[in-house]
Order: sequence, then structure tokens, then C-alpha cells
Amino acid sequence: MSCLLKIRAMRDDMSLIERKLADFILENTHLLRDYSSQQLADAIGVSQSSVVKFSQKLGYRGYPDLKFAVNEAVVSASNQNRATASHPAQERSLMDTFAELRDAQYAVMQGVADINENEKLQAALKQLTKAETIQVAGFGKSAIVAKDFVLRLMQIGKVTLSSTDPALQIQMATTLGEGNVLFAISDGGQNSDIVKIVRQAKSKGAKVISLTRYGNNPTSILADVALFSLGGDTHVRTDSVLMQMGMQHLCHVLYVQMCQALKVDALIEESMNSHNLLDTK
Repeated sequence: MSCLLKIRAMRDDMSLIERKLADFILENTHLLRDYSSQQLADAIGVSQSSVVKFSQKLGYRGYPDLKFAVNEAVVSASNQNRATASHPAQERSLMDTFAELRDAQYAVMQGVADINENEKLQAALKQLTKAETIQVAGFGKSAIVAKDFVLRLMQIGKVTLSSTDPALQIQMATTLGEGNVLFAISDGGQNSDIVKIVRQAKSKGAKVISLTRYGNNPTSILADVALFSLGGDTHVRTDSVLMQMGMQHLCHVLYVQMCQALKVDALIEESMNSHNLLDTK
């Protein structure tokens, strides 16, 4: 994952001092190569220890590793800009687009791994594996991710509830209770229907797992386990595509881990065979 992409994704949840550091780095990436940790601290008016802690919060051992990652991101962006300049948007070939989306998708998938703590992923996996019933809610752009996850869960024998109708989803949530899970998917986490469904499920004693764009939002704050995805540091036309890919990647990781925990390979093979029978008709 690009260091600069990670800083942008995490910025809204940073303290005032951390945001100062983040903004300076994002706005002066070309200067960082020649800055020591003390020089960076002096330029912003913070302590040297704040620079070290900021670097560690981003997952680096210290400031030298952060500086290297920033410089690497700058070089990568420069190379990409040169490639873009040599192939204007209106003249880009299909092969160029294949390569760009491949690289952007890899960065987003790595980013999803970076921003989700292992403890939270393990907690989500445990709740999903143990759940008697799983309700999956997602509307609009998130409905595609929700539908795919529902099919995966059904494939491994999980009792799953879902609908594209918000009113029906709220009714479904009233049937949940202890031992059940609501998996709420919402790009920005601001969807009022999703929030209502989450509140309803929690009032009935169900556990709530949320999957939203990175950062605090009404859905993630209410959830028992908040998982995150992120879009790409790219043109607006691909942000929603990469966000969907990131969300599906995380759901697929959970699915594969559930298959392993439940030992359901035979059930999956049977499900695939039944689909093949439908295809031959």
C-alpha cells in the first residue's frame, strides 16, 4: 500500500499533532528526503518524539522507514505520471488500463490488510463462524458486495438473511437475537437505513460487524467489530471500483478462513456441482 495513500486514509482519525505531520508530509513530499526527524519536528513545531510516534502509528519501525516509504511512493507516482503523459486518457490502450487497474487493485488489497487489525479480523471471523444466522445488509453500490458475500455464506451452509428492500431488512433485524450476526456493508457508513438496521439488530442482542470506508462513521461507531476498506489514490472514475474490490477482497478472506474453520470443502464441492447442473440445462 502506498505510504501516502495510508496517510490520507488515516488522517481523519489522527490527533491534531498527527494531522499537522500528515498535512506537511502530503504537501511537501519532495522535501522529506533531505529532512531528519529533528528537522521535520522543527519545521512543524512539534517534538522529535512526536515524529517517531507518528511513524510507528503508520506501521513503521521509525522515521527512517517512513521517509524511505514516502520517497518510494514519490518515485512510483512520478513514473506513473510520466506514463500517463505519454498516453493521454483519450488515447490509452486496453493494455494500459489493465495494467493500471491491476497495480491499483494490488495497492488497495494491501491497504485493506494494513488498516484492519488482526484482533478485529479474528473477532469478526469468530462471530461469523459461530453465528446461527447471519443477516447481510448493503444498498446501492454496496449491494453488489453484499450479494456476493451472501452467496459465499450460503455455499458453506450458513443460514443467511438478505434483501435489497431496506424496510424488509429492518423487519429481518427484529428476528435476530443472541447468537446471530448482522454484517452491515456501507461505503461511507452514513446510510440512514443501514444505521436503523444496525440499531435494531443491536437492540435484539445480535452482534454487528460493519464494513465501511476507512474512518469513524455512524455505522462503524455502532458496530461491535468495525472493519474497513478504502478506495484508490486515483481518478474519481475508479475510486468506487477499487472500493468495491477492496470490500470484496476482505469478504473473500473471511470466507476462505470460515471454510477452513468449518471444514466444509465437501459441501462447497457439492454446491459447485449443483451450479454446474443448472448451467447444462
